[in-house]
Amino acid sequence: MLKRVFSLFFVILFFAFFSCKKEDTGDDFPPTVMTMTPSEGAADVDTSTVIQIKFTEQIILKSNHQIKLNNTVINATVDARTLIIKTTLLPGTNYILNIPANTILDVDGNAADEITLNFTTAKSVTPDGTIYEAENATLSGDASLAGSSAGYSGSGYVNTNAGNVTFTVNIPETGYYDLFFRYLVRNPKNNLLYVDGAMMADIYYPATTVWKELKAGLLKLTAGSHTLSFVKSWGYTELDYARIQKNNSGPVAFNIASAPATPNASAQAVKLYNYLKSSFGTKIISGAMAAHSTNINEAIWIHDNAGKWPAFTFFDFIDHTNLNQNWVKYNDPFTLGQEWWNNNGVVGFSWHWRDPLTKSGSFNTSETSFDVTKVTDTSSAEYKAMIVDIDVIAGYLKQFKEANIPVIWRPLHEAEGGWFWWGAKGAEPCKALWRLLFDRLVNHHGLNNLIWVWTTSASDNAANWYPGDEYVDVLGMDIYPGSNQHGSQYISFNKVREFTGGKKMITLSECGSVPDPAVMLEYGDTWSWFMPWNGDYTRSDSHNGAAWWQKFFSYDYVVTRDMMPSLK
Repeated sequence: MLKRVFSLFFVILFFAFFSCKKEDTGDDFPPTVMTMTPSEGAADVDTSTVIQIKFTEQIILKSNHQIKLNNTVINATVDARTLIIKTTLLPGTNYILNIPANTILDVDGNAADEITLNFTTAKSVTPDGTIYEAENATLSGDASLAGSSAGYSGSGYVNTNAGNVTFTVNIPETGYYDLFFRYLVRNPKNNLLYVDGAMMADIYYPATTVWKELKAGLLKLTAGSHTLSFVKSWGYTELDYARIQKNNSGPVAFNIASAPATPNASAQAVKLYNYLKSSFGTKIISGAMAAHSTNINEAIWIHDNAGKWPAFTFFDFIDHTNLNQNWVKYNDPFTLGQEWWNNNGVVGFSWHWRDPLTKSGSFNTSETSFDVTKVTDTSSAEYKAMIVDIDVIAGYLKQFKEANIPVIWRPLHEAEGGWFWWGAKGAEPCKALWRLLFDRLVNHHGLNNLIWVWTTSASDNAANWYPGDEYVDVLGMDIYPGSNQHGSQYISFNKVREFTGGKKMITLSECGSVPDPAVMLEYGDTWSWFMPWNGDYTRSDSHNGAAWWQKFFSYDYVVTRDMMPSLK
């Protein structure tokens, strides 16, 4: 009996001993990641997201750690098995979280390997559209990140310098979108807008000492990814962001005036105006600019190389106010123009108006001191000189009136640029001169055969220069997009139609590379006519050239001279 009791006591003591011994876990494994918020490679992450990484076991965060988010050390805390990082995330930003090896430990001192997490935050979407920060765009050339000009959004901005900035944007549905750039520039600049690699607009940025948002234009975009590039023309602009906003209305509808601006216009001018109006939007009329102002050499070259004549030919009164010069072919424009009209073509004129006081001087602002503000001072020498010149030109235009030939009339072109004297003193004196010119030619000289073309721009200031609906029939734009740029110019086209409420036809009154007419129809910039400048702009393969003219004329909606109706 005693022996049995002793044996039982021994068993109880044995189990009691081993049950009190601390368990040896034998854990030699480091903690590993179970889940990450946001997940690896996540896109459109909300900027309010708290970064959390959950491990397989309880963890300890090493003191003096070097956890970095985009190369900046950040604070982190631990809650049992979860590493928590609370930080301010910026919209539209690519992030890389790096946790070095030996930063995360388990309770046995086993260290986790290096951990990397990549994600991208959502663009900033507001009721006013989607913002794409310039500092997150693709920079090229010497465009560089900056932050010294206070008041920018996001984490910085870009000094474009002589470089370019390309935004990649995601468009949810096909349609029209307004594009805005927020910028700062102490002196006015022009820079180019490229959409998906094609030059679309030359945009004017007025000087400003504070950050300013500028509407660059109305874009027509298909659903999906697109690139919008801010490309150097003058460059050296501080760029904060691009903003895209859906425009459910689309471009302003055209409502073209029913009759020419000239009261009691001639029968032929009315026929020409009605033809332009009826063709606008469905046909594009071809044109050629005179070389050296008084010949049709460019039209001849086009015919010889493309097999057809352009419908329009344009001359220039550049030297016609410099009287009695044996080298000026004063009568050639009428002689050639009358022959052109007899072959069903249309005749037009520009006027590079030389300094009225000298007659032989320059028309460039940098080379003349002629003061256009004297246009309202009828006793001034400048006013009297302008009247003399207008009367001289009226004499040549009367030749066409007496022959029942209408004329496309395009004086005072590119005034807003300021590089010609008629635009050198700002909008008001220039508009006064246009109205004087209209009154003198139409009312004083009785010229009722003119179709008046005002050359405008796509700048926000263009409306301030506009002489008024009652003095203008057609709006012209002079666009030189660069070598071999045959893409649409619909952004500029739509900005011009907007400021006049769609009441005027729009023409490409002077250009370099002509937009492909098929692209014109696709995007809606159906210019009434196109008119390349002479020389290389007409003949060189780097702009138009023989192959392009042949292509132009292959479209059945591009009007050549043989396709013109009789307007007599």
